[in-house]
Amino acid sequence: MKKQYLILLLTLGSVVACVKPYDFDPLSYEKVLVIDGAVTNEPGPYEVSITYTFPLEETSAETVADAQVWVMDGAGLRTDFSPSESGVYTSPPAFRGVVGNRYSLFVEMPDGSLYTSDEQLLKASPEIDSIYGKYAQLPNDADEQNVGGIQFFIDSHDDTGETRHYRYEWEEAYKIQVPYPAHYEVVVSDTDTVIVPLDTPKGICYQEYYSNSLIYGTSVGSSENRMAEFPVRFVSEKLPHLRTRYALLVKQYAISESAYLFYKRLRENNESGGSLFDKQTGSIFGNIHAVDNAEESVLGYFEVSGVSSKRRFFYNRDLDERLRAGHFPYSCLYTERISTVPDSAYYYLQLYDGNIYALYTFPPSVDIYSRGCTDCSFYAEVIPPDYWVN
Repeated sequence: MKKQYLILLLTLGSVVACVKPYDFDPLSYEKVLVIDGAVTNEPGPYEVSITYTFPLEETSAETVADAQVWVMDGAGLRTDFSPSESGVYTSPPAFRGVVGNRYSLFVEMPDGSLYTSDEQLLKASPEIDSIYGKYAQLPNDADEQNVGGIQFFIDSHDDTGETRHYRYEWEEAYKIQVPYPAHYEVVVSDTDTVIVPLDTPKGICYQEYYSNSLIYGTSVGSSENRMAEFPVRFVSEKLPHLRTRYALLVKQYAISESAYLFYKRLRENNESGGSLFDKQTGSIFGNIHAVDNAEESVLGYFEVSGVSSKRRFFYNRDLDERLRAGHFPYSCLYTERISTVPDSAYYYLQLYDGNIYALYTFPPSVDIYSRGCTDCSFYAEVIPPDYWVN
């Protein structure tokens, strides 16, 4: 598992005031090591990435090869990670964390310098009680206007009182039905051109997406230790996701208080507008340290967390009646079809990149629509996900 988050490095240049320019010296760039990784009680493998920060004028980070990376549990059992790609080290597939155990990350650099994380307890994540959606209107980043949609929430609680801080990820999938599914294809040979039925229907497909933002929360302040009506995903009605059937999987990670505070500071830092009048939060340091040099700065975080998950399916008809189903992503007006004789079908299929929707015998004719309106494999997968239930 590889978690993703953003570390911003700001460089200030010249600022022009209303009266006269006032020049600031640019902030000096400091090259800092970034170590990022995680272990959970889910099946592995897990990843640890090792890079360096880089200035804004560059486009990619310098990675670290030939390091030695391992995780040690509280009983002294060592698990070595192997290099898998530039700057990324992967655990053995069979390795997984155990609830109640403590784990530390170790990184030995090619020059022999050693880095380690604070020891972290792997807490159990309570089950997610429910996933549900409510109609809402939220600001749209594109034009700053409110847009309707479904805000999906989760409820969970921990009767033991052991877990108070959480991080969330979601995975979504939705069913796509094209307005005019293709039923036929043209087969061209040296001697003949014939129209035959398709072997594999392409009218229904499935699209999947994964969260890429930092979602965290806490039950501190709740007398019943509940995460009640916690928002995890908003789906705008401008998107096609909720036209037919939608599936949402939510993963709940039980994290430590220090991890929660780290993510909270990270988001506050990243959401700063960059104004000179903003509170300057600076670099966000995690739980990884240089063993031989306490003054050395190290960025990143080694997260140890228990995971629970829940998936729910939603039909469009079961959602709030105020929801307007998103438009199909292509213009598929009936008037845009091409009706022609079968002998001309191949010509028009090539000309308009389309498919045959219907074949008529009396009089002999075919209806042709563009590929985007007839073949959902144009932008999604024909084979449903393993978990999909029709």
